[in-house]
Amino acid sequence: MLFSSTGSGGSFTLGTYTAQDYDLSEAEKYYTKLAWDLNEKVIRCGGDDWKKALKDLGANTSGYKDKPDEYIWGRSVHFDYDAVYDFDINKMWSFLCAYYYDFDAENGDIKYWKFKSGTEDLLDELFNAEYKFEHFYDNTSRWEEYDSYYFSGGIDGTYWLADSTNMYRDSYLPKSNPGELDNFKDSNGYLHFNEYLEILNAQDDYKRTGWFIQDQRYFVNDRSGQSSEPFYSWFNGVEFGRIYGEDYHPRSYWGFSDTDQIYWCVSPQDTWYWRNDLTDTCLISYYHADYWKNDCQLYYNVKQKKTFDEVINDKLSSMSHSDERVQYYNLLVGTDSGTLHGNHQTLRSLTGTSIHDSTITNGFGWDMQEWNIRHCSIDDLHDAVDITVESGSSIYAPFKCRIKSYDRDKKTVILRKDDVEYWYDGTGGTKRDTEVTIKNVTLNGCESGDTLNEGDVFALVSSTYIHIRTEIDTDGIGWDFIDPRLVFY
Repeated sequence: MLFSSTGSGGSFTLGTYTAQDYDLSEAEKYYTKLAWDLNEKVIRCGGDDWKKALKDLGANTSGYKDKPDEYIWGRSVHFDYDAVYDFDINKMWSFLCAYYYDFDAENGDIKYWKFKSGTEDLLDELFNAEYKFEHFYDNTSRWEEYDSYYFSGGIDGTYWLADSTNMYRDSYLPKSNPGELDNFKDSNGYLHFNEYLEILNAQDDYKRTGWFIQDQRYFVNDRSGQSSEPFYSWFNGVEFGRIYGEDYHPRSYWGFSDTDQIYWCVSPQDTWYWRNDLTDTCLISYYHADYWKNDCQLYYNVKQKKTFDEVINDKLSSMSHSDERVQYYNLLVGTDSGTLHGNHQTLRSLTGTSIHDSTITNGFGWDMQEWNIRHCSIDDLHDAVDITVESGSSIYAPFKCRIKSYDRDKKTVILRKDDVEYWYDGTGGTKRDTEVTIKNVTLNGCESGDTLNEGDVFALVSSTYIHIRTEIDTDGIGWDFIDPRLVFY
């Protein structure tokens, strides 16, 4: 396979990307946005927004009632693998050029591919073939009993008035009650209960609350041995008489029995309330016996179903001219002959070291680097790259240009050159106005407005990294940012 000459509508030099820098950069923006968006949802799974994040990830959360006590990310007892993000921009550019190359056309009729909706669909397919979000909601939350119950008003204290019309059916209208129960009432102010006299939450599908009504005929004993003091209790009067030396009826009340006052009585009116002799109002009390013990974990991970290399190879191998496409891809990506980076490099290195051999701390596009970590604090599109450099090192002019501006406070310089000739771009090459912005530098022996020759040392690094932004005048589109790695040596 041989590619020669250059140009849109012409043939291509061996190992050259068959696309403009703008389209390659747009593809990078789109793919990294896919990864960024998924990662933002993954990050949200580990906090208060966990349920909405799971819904956004396609999970059915209708049965997920309890908030997790623990969020377990990555390798775990449920997911025995590490989350891997192996995106490589040079591989993606090379793949797209091999994918779109028209092997049925004459070499002189090969056209640049353009970034369109079809490219978006292709990148969606690539991304979804590689990654899958997985989760496991492990909920063993349950009702448990307190050792010591909480009695409203104390074990022998406050009683509360209620309308007894429906009492001991399934609901009643409390005329007074502890404030803790207000959130359990229905829209008419009624409290509802089950056969065990447990109050149900009418505002949440009549679920259990752990609060109970105390039947004042009976004592309530908790696990600690604490006992409540009902005021209308049956007790063994014979035993009471034996202790106190008096003959009481075997079934007597704490309270009034008809007109007979018994020891430790409550008022006749309160007794009548309970017995419902003279009124439709009864006296009741409440106690909190059970609580909901939250025991819930959310396990989640991003599974790499296939590597980036595998999904690329699968796609190219399924197409016509598959052998040639794979060969062209390997040529571009540098599998056999070393990385060519698409032969687009036009601008001299700023640091004296190739940008492709430098450590990138923040990438172009949406700066996604690792699952479940927001690497960059900028929650937006990144229109530049940041590379590690040694503080105080020299910065070289990438072309013959002028210093358009310099902001001393922000340590930012902008270089401009009109009609930079990108030899591979368009028929016989295209001259495009170009601006390069460099941050974290101080001018060295020059000032704004000065003219520089290619390779001149004009600035010094003031930090441990520099920020490089490249903007070109793109035909038919206007000025736009491109990944500096496309055009810098």
